Amino acid sequence: MGRRAELASRTRTDLLAAAKRLFGERGYLDTKITDIAAAAGRAVGSFYTHFDDKEQLLAVLRSELTETAAPGPAGDDPIRAHVTACWTALRTHRPTAIGLLQQATAAAPASGRLWAELTTWTAPLRKHLEDRRGRGEPLPGDPELLAAAVGVMLAGLNHALPADDLGDSRVADTVTNLVLHGLTAPEQ
Repeated sequence: MGRRAELASRTRTDLLAAAKRLFGERGYLDTKITDIAAAAGRAVGSFYTHFDDKEQLLAVLRSELTETAAPGPAGDDPIRAHVTACWTALRTHRPTAIGLLQQATAAAPASGRLWAELTTWTAPLRKHLEDRRGRGEPLPGDPELLAAAVGVMLAGLNHALPADDLGDSRVADTVTNLVLHGLTAPEQ
């Protein structure tokens, strides 16, 4: 790699790191491109050399989150494994997840963007829930709605819980139990 390519790679890396830090501190909506460039120690023009806009930068960060969100072996309970993997990915990539949530939430309700994001993101969980229902196991509701509700809960808790509380497995266990058993117990 030549010197110019190395500097360009470092600039891109610095811009992404600055964006993550600022999204984690201020949120996506309250972070401007000028803020990202300044935090990276770069000129605004450098930002536009690497990204068309803030949305494209967030899409790059999203690809990093997506790569780590896949659950490992399902073990005895694929739903618990999936929820735990999602929670871990959200906490590992908290600033990006916050950015994605704020971006989708800020879209006009009639656009359906938030619903599209939720149903896409939670499709693997929906499949696990459908499989469970197909085996005759009771669920507290429609698998697609349950999966989306889990997505909203996890994304909201990720946004709300302090950043220093990163390793709390209680969240994944609580959300999984809520999905599987409702607030009291499965309907008979």
